[in-house]
Amino acid sequence: MGKYIVSELNPSLFKPNLQIITPNSAIAHYIRQITHSQVKISHYSLESLTQNIVRRQGWGIASVLLSRRLLQNAVKQVISTKDIEGTAKAFLTAIKDLFRSGIDLQQLQQNTDPRIQQLASLAIAYQAQLRHRKRIDAAELYWQGAIDIAYQKPYLFYGYFAPTKDELAIVNAIADQDSILVLPTDDLYPQNQKSLAWLQSQGWEFRETKRINHKLQECFKQKASLPPGVSLNVFSNLEEEIRGVLTQVKILLTQGVEAKDIVLVTNDEQLYGETLIDVAEEYSLPVQVAYDIPLEKTRMGAWLKLLLEVLRDNFPFETTAKLLSHPLARYMSAEIWSTAREIHPQGLAAWQELEVDLSLLDLTQNSYSREFWIERLQDILTTWDILEKGKFWAREMVAFYCIQDALNELSNPKEQVISKQTFVNEINEILALLTTNAQPGTGGIKLYNPTSLLGTSYPYVFFLGSASSILPTEITNDTILDFYSRKQLVKQGLEIVTAVDIAQRETFYFYCFLNIATQQITFSYPELVDRAFCLPSPYLTRLGLQPTPLDILPLASIESARQKYLRCSSLLDEATSLSLKLPNISKAWQVEAARESTTAPDEYDGVIGIAIDPQSKIFSASQLTQLGQCPFKWFSARLLKLKELNEAESDLSPAFRGSLYHRCLELSLAQIKTAKDLAKFNREQLVKAFETAEKELKLTQLAGWEAQRQEHLDLLSLNLASIDFLPPEREVIATETKFDTQWYGLEVQGQVDRIDRTDAGLAIIDYKTSSLTPPGVKDETGKANLDIQLAVYQDAIAEKHPAETIDTAAYYSITKQKTISSPQKDPAQLSAFAERVKSHLQQGHYPVDPDIDRKACRYCNYDFLCRQGDRLSRKNQ
Repeated sequence: MGKYIVSELNPSLFKPNLQIITPNSAIAHYIRQITHSQVKISHYSLESLTQNIVRRQGWGIASVLLSRRLLQNAVKQVISTKDIEGTAKAFLTAIKDLFRSGIDLQQLQQNTDPRIQQLASLAIAYQAQLRHRKRIDAAELYWQGAIDIAYQKPYLFYGYFAPTKDELAIVNAIADQDSILVLPTDDLYPQNQKSLAWLQSQGWEFRETKRINHKLQECFKQKASLPPGVSLNVFSNLEEEIRGVLTQVKILLTQGVEAKDIVLVTNDEQLYGETLIDVAEEYSLPVQVAYDIPLEKTRMGAWLKLLLEVLRDNFPFETTAKLLSHPLARYMSAEIWSTAREIHPQGLAAWQELEVDLSLLDLTQNSYSREFWIERLQDILTTWDILEKGKFWAREMVAFYCIQDALNELSNPKEQVISKQTFVNEINEILALLTTNAQPGTGGIKLYNPTSLLGTSYPYVFFLGSASSILPTEITNDTILDFYSRKQLVKQGLEIVTAVDIAQRETFYFYCFLNIATQQITFSYPELVDRAFCLPSPYLTRLGLQPTPLDILPLASIESARQKYLRCSSLLDEATSLSLKLPNISKAWQVEAARESTTAPDEYDGVIGIAIDPQSKIFSASQLTQLGQCPFKWFSARLLKLKELNEAESDLSPAFRGSLYHRCLELSLAQIKTAKDLAKFNREQLVKAFETAEKELKLTQLAGWEAQRQEHLDLLSLNLASIDFLPPEREVIATETKFDTQWYGLEVQGQVDRIDRTDAGLAIIDYKTSSLTPPGVKDETGKANLDIQLAVYQDAIAEKHPAETIDTAAYYSITKQKTISSPQKDPAQLSAFAERVKSHLQQGHYPVDPDIDRKACRYCNYDFLCRQGDRLSRKNQ
């Protein structure tokens, strides 16, 4: 009789009285397989066993939330800082490392380094907070469990291949005679030799077991060549890697390999998980991931964060709209949403006017008791049927009940009064700290972290992400207890994990992992991850593994087949026989291919071939300019009548700004004819005109308008004081003059901002808010240099005032307070342009053809529709 240590597992070690302890269900399942179900093995870990022991001792294990709160209390006692939460977060990792190491905190407090003294004092204060509530930190679990063990049993400990000091302590404490610990004693990880020596000093006996020839492990130690069945695939990016690996998995399944004999492995489950789930669904593969994600990454968590943000910020438009339209809420009809877009309600009252019942969110006070906050939040979850709407996703159901447990803990002490901000912060902390499984469920091909499989075996293993940036895991230096400080503590006789320990353990874990595959192990990595170039892992270099050229893989999904057949017209008949439903997709592909080719524009580029009588259309000067700059732009706006959805203005847009200035100047000049009249015009009259204009345009509804209006008022005042605005030799004879004329055979309507009389004749003024001369239509060189607007105005006013001579026509910049351009008319070019317009209408020809400098594209709403880009250079060929 005795307690034994062996280096490898042997089925002959199993005895009926042994309780088997494994780190996770995957290893327990493996043991069940190798014993051929002769031993009933449940997933019972060292952690769960110790938790039961500790609870029987009368201790509770502090939850994540309670630990964080008590550590913050300790920070208030020990450290003088305003950032309590941030300081507690910074010290948390170092304190947990101290607890796991079993270091004497009183002795550590005597260290000469002030930072170490402060860390030890904080750890002692935090521990006192825990003990006051009869609690321990999760990092103290094994040390506490090893104290005063009431009874012992014979155990088989398997899967703990690199046990830490506290794990060894609990194993030694609970193990009775006939207990067995499987501890690899390879010289690659010297720490296990120290563990072996300590256990032997505690009465354990080491029994040499027959060493199996692990060829891949020997290769890693550079004592043997690379065995068959090991390969490395390199892919261009992460998605291509996942697609390549899952295609190989699907091939194995079609060859009769069972899903339970295949396993996917990666060191970074978060990086690969979501894409792996999506591609597996496309490939109809039963893939299951087993990692956890924060609650804030779930739909439940995201919706709850939106709710808190709405309450905190008093119902801002965008956040409230997201909250009400979230898949877990669906609390707003399409009609209400359309109205909300037009008015952008801000505040609870404004949203209530849209007949959206937000009465449960009406919290007039800033502070309430914890009990009230939690009850109100529960009422919201119940009334809005959040659980019912989340039942379609298993992950959301699990997340909901996890949130419920956290809220129950958060409600204590119930009578404590806290502010809204404190409540919001605490809920956000819950969502960031607590986790849930990324994909609840069972069965299928599993994705594991390699350490979760140590000691198991699978015929087919695929290791994704075997690049240097992922494998091994990057070692990060703690800001509070850095690696240099740890090294100094070790020299002083205080045992704590160092950088060397972490690196050696990572290497040893990979070494142990190499023994998992029994038939085939395939490593892979992407050349690019988030635009960063990747190199193979140094572990693969140590194996001497070189990339293997990958044979052309078969198409693994309907979507992949469609992409393949779509690009080859000769295969379309075959695609039809395979029921790939390609006709519509093929047509769309042909349209896109034609758009990107050098072929002439077709109906999808505005060449519709439908004739329109030029006399049937009424143009404005701006419409003619639009058509002359890019026919497709005019076609989209005037014939297709495409426009953006009505949206409330959140700022003063250029169009609204122009309307404000024009209307204000029109009102101001109503009684002004000359510069002398303008000199008598005072600020109060301008303010009155401005107030009238802003009310007519409803500018007072704009957010922040009160902060903006003074700037615009001052600018208008500067114009009215400028000599260039109304020179002494001029007389205003008309403002906002409307006209309707035939211009080179085209019906044109419009409105002239201002007409002045000078000694030489009439002067036409057009106000512009820009400081630059507006672009014209394309001239014979393709540049937007031919002005149409003022030319139309001159001809229209000449027709309206036949007895008058038109002297000049100019653009006046309100921004610059001066005339910026007086373009000259060229009747020949204007006539040719009018003929071009008629030709466009008669031929139904409106191609995407902006001016050479793309001035037409600067303020175009149809860029996503025309997708001008580089393809236009090919079209112009």
